[in-house]
Amino acid sequence: MLNIGVIGLGNIAQKAYLPVYAQMQDKVQFYLMTRDLAKLTALANQYHMVAAGTEVAALDGLNLDAVMIHAATPAHYELAEHFLSRGVNVFIDKPLATSMAQVTALYLLAAQHQKLLTVGFNRRFAPLDKQLIALPDKNMISVVKNRVNAPQPVAEAIYDLLIHPLDTALALANFPEEPNARFSLHKNKDGLLEQASITFTGNGVHGEAAINLVAGANLEEATVATPTGVYRVQNLSQLQHFAGSNVTTEVAPDWEPTLETRGFAPLIHAFVEAVANSTANPIEPQTSRLTHSLLDEMLHRLAD
Repeated sequence: MLNIGVIGLGNIAQKAYLPVYAQMQDKVQFYLMTRDLAKLTALANQYHMVAAGTEVAALDGLNLDAVMIHAATPAHYELAEHFLSRGVNVFIDKPLATSMAQVTALYLLAAQHQKLLTVGFNRRFAPLDKQLIALPDKNMISVVKNRVNAPQPVAEAIYDLLIHPLDTALALANFPEEPNARFSLHKNKDGLLEQASITFTGNGVHGEAAINLVAGANLEEATVATPTGVYRVQNLSQLQHFAGSNVTTEVAPDWEPTLETRGFAPLIHAFVEAVANSTANPIEPQTSRLTHSLLDEMLHRLAD
């Protein structure tokens, strides 16, 4: 039985993680921690998990194998550093940090203590996206996330939203070591981000990752072109293959849980298995570093 702490019980934790943890309690004892005592009590009772306390110190007294960090982004660096320094494996929501220097420091710390530092890039584990990743001879890739009337501050939008299309596009391109990247963004009159894109080339592929926060629809699409046709995944739940004049469509099975379709459950299971068996990180550090480094470069070049 593994002992795993859970820090932060906000919206993402409640929607994407706690339901998966609830199905794993035959193998894992989860210890919940949040500063909100009422929320802590309610969720611990709902999921029949241990309420560890409202301070990080409550987890320090436990013999933890790992910690799942779902706190707000500004707290990521401090929390990850805290537990890695104590020899605890860390799973953390994206982004790992919003400074490349901090990203590098955390991965060095994880290597020093020989512990996993796994960032929650769930789309790499979404079954239909995995089909796209496995396609041979890809030559053009486009991943776009659209939102309805949702402009945001530049850095917030890039690290909260663009990070997913970018990581997916890089995964589809097999993470080129030195992508030749170009950056573009558009702000409205109030200085809020409306569109942003990163285009890159590498491994024989032209790729683009983009967000449009005034698109009029909430739609995420990943499109891959190959000599055998064009493949498109919409909202992680439908895959279309266009070949000549023919179109075939595959949809996620009705019986498949949403958190399986969206890749959360497979990623969580992969991390827990890696902790239990001391096997490789399911999110390879060099690939995570590439995603973070391109976002960091974009902000330094264009945000001002």
